Amino acid sequence: MRFLRSLVCCAALAGLVAGPAGAASAPSGPPVQIGAILSISGPYAPLGEPERNAIQVAVADVNATGGINGRPLQVQILDDESKADIAQQLATQLVGQNVAAIIGGSITPTSEAIARVANDAKVLHVFLTPSMGVWNTKNGVRKLTFEATPHNELEVTKLFNFMRGTLKTAKLAVLHDDQLYGTQGSQIAAAEAKAQNVAIVDDEQYAVQATDVTPQLEKAKAAGADTILIYTAAPSAGILVRQVRQFDIKTNVVGTTGIVSDNFLKVTGKDGEGVYADMDLDMTYPSATQQKLIGAYRAAYNAPPNNFASFAWDAVHIVAGALRSTKSTDADKLSAALETMKPYNGTTGTFKYTATDHNGFNADDIRIVIDHNGVWETLKKS
Repeated sequence: MRFLRSLVCCAALAGLVAGPAGAASAPSGPPVQIGAILSISGPYAPLGEPERNAIQVAVADVNATGGINGRPLQVQILDDESKADIAQQLATQLVGQNVAAIIGGSITPTSEAIARVANDAKVLHVFLTPSMGVWNTKNGVRKLTFEATPHNELEVTKLFNFMRGTLKTAKLAVLHDDQLYGTQGSQIAAAEAKAQNVAIVDDEQYAVQATDVTPQLEKAKAAGADTILIYTAAPSAGILVRQVRQFDIKTNVVGTTGIVSDNFLKVTGKDGEGVYADMDLDMTYPSATQQKLIGAYRAAYNAPPNNFASFAWDAVHIVAGALRSTKSTDADKLSAALETMKPYNGTTGTFKYTATDHNGFNADDIRIVIDHNGVWETLKKS
């Protein structure tokens, strides 16, 4: 279904995340409207689905604590089918409905499409991908666009520190899909490898919907790689790992945050055991804020949240905080509020935006996890 509409307000899920009775008066009056454009179907549904779920419980959490200065927060969630052209159409649709902000997309091309529309129309935009170029463009900072996840360069630095320091990686093979996240990631990995003196002995691209990566794996094996770095956010990551095990390739396997999904765990099964990745939401040693998301998400969906859910939960609370502090829906005022905000300890990490940094993270916000017994377990010293 192209347009998935989910209106969440007032009491929708409030009972799942509400604080003590009487903690806040129930919001009333005309709702404050925001929109979300996510990849709920198509190849990137494993990202969009948990993002949708987390947005719903986050809106309920905001409303359980007074809403937006006494008014309920309401969100319309739309499905872009993992396609940038549809994301652009939906962003235009939301602008026409006078939403106060737009959250999304789930992937870089859809985020970029939304950013163009939102900035032209003067609407606050918070996106959920690690591509810094969506806000930090060749023409300067997009004033109204903010990022809700650590950017690729931070992620890659963390992964290389781990691969070089802990795994003692000397010969690295990079396998990436042919989409923007994968191709840009390959370039960022190459730069980091040079900086950290790690040899990339093979760099292989494959089609994002590939069901067989045998030729690429054969080349990586022949090159003598001791570690394979997977750069993708698509379900093909699970297939790739299964084939690594099938062909008995003796290497460490490390993925970027794009592989950290329930879908990966289901597809790989026991073959995923021992795969490393980076993750921001700590499911093993959660903070109080993370526990709140985990509890609300489990209560609503009988499943644990993941990294993508964490990004979306934080995006809602960031937007809500700006709306509350400014008591306005004016995009310039909302942007100024975010650029001067006090540090916000979210589920993904500590946000500290400035006028020149619309990401606001550092590498300490990123943790290394391992697939252990079918769950993503945080390493103690990561």
